[in-house]
Amino acid sequence: MKSAHKNIQSSEIGTLAKSIIKTLAYYDIFNYPLTKEEIYIYSNINGDTKTSVLEELEVLVSSGIIYNNDKFYSINHNLHLTPKRIEGNKRAIKKMNTAKLFSKLISHFPYVRGVLLSGSISKGYMDEKADIDYFIITAPNRLWITRILLVFFKKMFLLNSYKFFCINYFISTTELEIEEKNIYTAIELATLIPMYGADVYNDLYEENQWIKAYVPNYPKRDVSNLPSFKKKIIQKVIESLLNKRFGDYVDEKIMKMFIRFDEKRYGELDEDTFRLAFKTRKNISKHHPNFFQKIVLESLRKKLEQLELKHNIALSELD
Repeated sequence: MKSAHKNIQSSEIGTLAKSIIKTLAYYDIFNYPLTKEEIYIYSNINGDTKTSVLEELEVLVSSGIIYNNDKFYSINHNLHLTPKRIEGNKRAIKKMNTAKLFSKLISHFPYVRGVLLSGSISKGYMDEKADIDYFIITAPNRLWITRILLVFFKKMFLLNSYKFFCINYFISTTELEIEEKNIYTAIELATLIPMYGADVYNDLYEENQWIKAYVPNYPKRDVSNLPSFKKKIIQKVIESLLNKRFGDYVDEKIMKMFIRFDEKRYGELDEDTFRLAFKTRKNISKHHPNFFQKIVLESLRKKLEQLELKHNIALSELD
């Protein structure tokens, strides 16, 4: 049977259509259909209005390049994605109370200056196995003291559970610009939800204006009701003991301990792969042994190649 869809030739695909397709392809990695409003803010569409996006969506749907189910759009014609997404959205809302509780707890630890939610909960979605991820900003040159105290707390009081307390990314207030600049890191930064330290979040946002090349329409989070950093009593006491040369010595020792541990545990990795998964410097700590960023970017490349072949459209020139 011949398809009823209108065939679009490669030459007819404009920049707006390509941006929409790439955005949907990215979120299809996570089996996550988008609304038209989300397509607008998650994509690199720059200069086109929401009305233009809606009109282009209708053309792409009628052409069979993308699919529409209720208010959601996807490159995947899978009707089960919509109810799954709705359930995941509800689950994320329920988990926010837990996230707020632990964010407040983390904010009391020595040298913590900002606490933000990252990962799936920051996108408003959680499946049954999802962790609550935290992005921690610390005072300069004391990141490793903060990290080991939080790791100790997790092991002793949470039985090393990652379910509600996954802390794999730390930076200090002197290292706010993220080095890896790509669609994955841009979306991760744009979607961070600040829970503590409004002033620190504002600084982080200003230091990473490069994300506008990837998500120019994504709005900055509203922090008008979020308190700025203010030292708690326990922070004042512990930090007063570690603010001098002894604290420098302790922080350096802890960092070297983590380096030795990672090198021993993941020694089979080549140098480039190891550097991608781990950043272990004085003011940066990234611990992602599952190489999620690499997996996502490679999955996106493959999806775009498949779409090019399937629909005879050129997408490879997109960043």
